[in-house]
Amino acid sequence: MSQVLNNSVAQATGDLYAEVQAFYARQMRRADSLDIEGFAETFTDDGEVVHADGGRTAGRAEMIAAMRARLPRYEGVSTQHWFGQLLIERLADGALGVSYYTLVAQMGEEGLSFQPTYTVDDVLVRDPGGSLRTRSRIIRRSGPVRR
Repeated sequence: MSQVLNNSVAQATGDLYAEVQAFYARQMRRADSLDIEGFAETFTDDGEVVHADGGRTAGRAEMIAAMRARLPRYEGVSTQHWFGQLLIERLADGALGVSYYTLVAQMGEEGLSFQPTYTVDDVLVRDPGGSLRTRSRIIRRSGPVRR
């Protein structure tokens, strides 16, 4: 399920770029506030996530169960996801391929800490009402560039 963005495609319009940014802002505020059901609603019913550790969740119910299992990790911690360097391209089926970097900051009793950085490749689609939803997400942990 690898999504490679083509450097020769037309640039996304400012309106589309702003819409995608706003979608992620709403999605990650739900995740950061531990609104698990609300976060899962930002995915399609059959949405799939491939995590950096190789784990995979498919469908909202599985996603919600996996997130609930990780809740103790977030007790007493404020988490914020920061996305940047978005690349957006229209795919042949009308979906949007979006690749971006993410940084996760956490504030706890020990102070501020940063999690490893990741590159994320998403496929976004429109639901019947015209809203964006995540159909698939692949998360890769960043590492040294090897030549």
